[in-house]
Amino acid sequence: MNRLQGKPWLVLAVASAANFLTVLDLWVVSIAYPELERAFAPTTLSEVSWILNVYAILLAAFLIPAGRLADGVGRRACFLAGLVLFGLASLGCALAPALSALIAARALKAMAAAMLMPTSLGFVLSAFPSQRRSMAVGIWAAVGAVAASSGPVLGGLLMTLSWRWIFFINVPLVVLAVVLGALCLPRGDARVRRRIDALGAFLISLAMGLVCTALVEAREWVPWRTWSALGVGLLLAMAFVAHIRLHPEPIVSPALFGVDRFRSGACGIFAYYVGFSGMLLGSTLLLTDGWHFSVLHAALAIAPGPMTASIVSPFAGRLAARIGPRKVVLAGAALFAVAAAWPLVVARTSPAYALVVLPSLLLWGVANGLLQPTLFATADAVPREELASASAVLTMARQLGSAFGVAVLVSVLGTDAAGGLDGLRRAWMVVIFTAVLTAFTQGDRSWIRTSSSSWSSRPTSADAKSRRST
Repeated sequence: MNRLQGKPWLVLAVASAANFLTVLDLWVVSIAYPELERAFAPTTLSEVSWILNVYAILLAAFLIPAGRLADGVGRRACFLAGLVLFGLASLGCALAPALSALIAARALKAMAAAMLMPTSLGFVLSAFPSQRRSMAVGIWAAVGAVAASSGPVLGGLLMTLSWRWIFFINVPLVVLAVVLGALCLPRGDARVRRRIDALGAFLISLAMGLVCTALVEAREWVPWRTWSALGVGLLLAMAFVAHIRLHPEPIVSPALFGVDRFRSGACGIFAYYVGFSGMLLGSTLLLTDGWHFSVLHAALAIAPGPMTASIVSPFAGRLAARIGPRKVVLAGAALFAVAAAWPLVVARTSPAYALVVLPSLLLWGVANGLLQPTLFATADAVPREELASASAVLTMARQLGSAFGVAVLVSVLGTDAAGGLDGLRRAWMVVIFTAVLTAFTQGDRSWIRTSSSSWSSRPTSADAKSRRST
């Protein structure tokens, strides 16, 4: 028997490596836009932006189907298949002869990431005993923060060789992760055989795809097209909700949303990431367009925020065990509000990084280190056989919140989108509001619990089988 199999710290290492890859891939690419525009000339920045947009849209669209697939076939099989597909897609990106081929490879990469994200978190939660899970999730989140902070810097360094190296770099990391995963990930993880809910998968994928497309393309599209895509997406989402309440074995169990702690976590993640994306984009615009920092200089300037989060995250679980998860989230939300308020109080028209941006980033880093692991750890509140699906829902909330935050920020900035201080003041006010909203999601919402009790009391497929057997 393989002595490495099921060892909690090795499982955490492999799951964190997958999290690092998926987060790094997003941030490394974000800095490469100008070079890619030149490499594939003649082309426009709008066309090049689809390298990132297709990743964000398809990732959100396929998270829940991928989570249900992992619950059905087993997290180990889904995780390893996702790693292999991610590596092949990275190689395809690196060798792409044309922009269309690069975008197609990025689409495959998004599907692979959708298989990796919920299963990696599921492995972390299932590998550790209950008293140590928050700590393990903190480390998992800290690795993601390191990837976020190092991504733009690493991308800038790799770009000195060639833009293709920002994709080649994934291949050896994937090979190492596949080998370690095959050796140490536990076999025979919990799986539930279910009928395939093809209609549910179609509805949620198309709904999330349309909503995210409308949000990320709002800057380029005419208003009627944006609102049409958003409206159809929301109608499909409503149809999906009606479908899963009636289907005997739905792609997402309605009972998940009857668990108060999980529901609070999903709402909190969405609210926080609306502000997260606004804070990040607002700070970047201030540095690059307002104060005229170079892209690499701006990336180094923003790095203290994610790096602080990576230091704080592993301790969030221990703090949650001592004072309770709700108080940790409230403290994180309060710090996030102060981080957004700081530039409003001390804003300067001339560059004053140490006074204006750095304190804000450090406060945000502490807030992020408290909020991320605590909110993602709410997946532990659901039954083991639903773990990958629950993780997929939380990850989808993060993707939707991020896309919505960028759309809201661009709308709020308006004609001041090029780093104007008036627009940025409005943007940071929005961030403060999302911090308050994040805190509100953890409050007493008995009226929500009452209205959602019908979800959790709804007969499950297991109940139906039990009645049939009697």
